[in-house]
Amino acid sequence: MLISVWGVNKMATQNARIKTLLKAIVVTLLVSAVFAGLYFMVPKATPMPPKTQISLTQTPDFNTCNVIKTDDIKAVVHGDLITNSSRGVRVGVNAPNDTIADSCGFTLETAKSPNNSLSVQVYPYTATIDGVNKEAVGDAWSEVASSDPKAYFNKSTNDDTVVYKLRVIPGGKNVMFELRQPKNAAAIDEASALDFLVDLANKADLTVIDQAAEF
Repeated sequence: MLISVWGVNKMATQNARIKTLLKAIVVTLLVSAVFAGLYFMVPKATPMPPKTQISLTQTPDFNTCNVIKTDDIKAVVHGDLITNSSRGVRVGVNAPNDTIADSCGFTLETAKSPNNSLSVQVYPYTATIDGVNKEAVGDAWSEVASSDPKAYFNKSTNDDTVVYKLRVIPGGKNVMFELRQPKNAAAIDEASALDFLVDLANKADLTVIDQAAEF
């Protein structure tokens, strides 16, 4: 009889433990469900734009997206290497001389890669202040022979991207033409990039910059 009672008591204890465990699981699931519901109900923060981008409300409008047209890109020297191009998109960016540039960016596709870009950036030409000339070009830049207005060419690379820049100075503004390509899938080499950007600058309508409203 003692063995039977002990067996019943053992079973009762086990049942109680199982009930306690089940209650704990239910409570845990309910708490998890509440937190999950709160997670989906709370509005998510909007991702911040890249630090290089400036709000358009703070960006002077220099009419940059009218400097070149999409059709101009394929019409210039070596433009036949561009298989497709997007319409220009206006953004504000930090300029090399610490001003704000009004930039117009185009996405380009080539036979080697769809991940290429072209941008035109217009920003003020700044005067030398306290002996500091932020417009000076370094040894990495080369003057384009017989250019009028004066133009300078630059190549830079990082682990993934090769960047070609042509800086034109038509008076009180800097105009920067910038071609970016994947380093391992570049369809336009350095010599061709120079011809491409120079011809693009020659086709650019720089008069629209002076017609733009500044602030």
